[in-house]
Amino acid sequence: MPIAAEFRPVDPDRLERLARFLRNAARVETGYTELDQTWAGSPGSSADLDRHWIEPGVDPAKTKRAIDTTYAAARVGLIAVTDHAASLARLITDPDLAGCLAVEAVARSAVETAARSWWLLQPSVTPRERAARFLADQLFSAYEAEKMARKMQWPSGVSGFSPTSDVIKAKCDELGLRYDANELVPKVDSQRRPSSTMLVAELMRETIYFPSSPLVYSLSSATTHGTHYALMRAYVDSGEKRNGDPIFGRRLDHRQIEPVCGAVLEGFSATVRRIVRLCRWGLIRIDGYETPVRRFLYTMPY
Repeated sequence: MPIAAEFRPVDPDRLERLARFLRNAARVETGYTELDQTWAGSPGSSADLDRHWIEPGVDPAKTKRAIDTTYAAARVGLIAVTDHAASLARLITDPDLAGCLAVEAVARSAVETAARSWWLLQPSVTPRERAARFLADQLFSAYEAEKMARKMQWPSGVSGFSPTSDVIKAKCDELGLRYDANELVPKVDSQRRPSSTMLVAELMRETIYFPSSPLVYSLSSATTHGTHYALMRAYVDSGEKRNGDPIFGRRLDHRQIEPVCGAVLEGFSATVRRIVRLCRWGLIRIDGYETPVRRFLYTMPY
């Protein structure tokens, strides 16, 4: 259904409720992780079976380590999403907030990060494919870090904050995984690192925003990239003129804020639900979180 392009002032009560959902994301993640610090999963679960990956000629301790690291990377991403969510909670309740630009920029980063963890946790892939996905992603990160180190002329390269591409390639060799020479979009075995645009669209298909899944990322990225039309959505014609030209003022449109934050909540929930199923944890916690969130988002009053 088309949405009329009329201004909608913020609803402080709804923003406060939305902020509570955003802040509570961290509690959901830690509530599960406190019971299973390494995301090892219940006996017989997909996460548990992943740890029993056997590769001919490879030390089982190395394959287990590769899977442990992959799951740990997904958890780091999920923690980053909860940090972003807490930041959004503060932004949308800040009395000095005069537009949606900062909200959209933070939300975009949150959704991108959630999508990367969601991709690593895809249930249908094999342990080898899961490890290859992580190493392809890490290889891309290593190449980017090395480019930055060269530009900054750091004497120690990326030492201390990122493994080098040679280290990642050595890990691939240890596991019997093949890699190509493409530094822009590296591939390990059959797994190539997807673009954030594609991943976010895929993630949104598992949310209430699935009918508009390609639009979620397009709108937030347009603001982050400083696209003129996107920036101007945060302004409104005041009706006054100066030297014959209209004077624009900052505005805060509720219809921009709630769906943008809603995409973060939905992306977080979809990612948590994946790891819950992989580890065969109980669904009560994520169901108890997601149900009121969706009830709230479905009743957006316009």
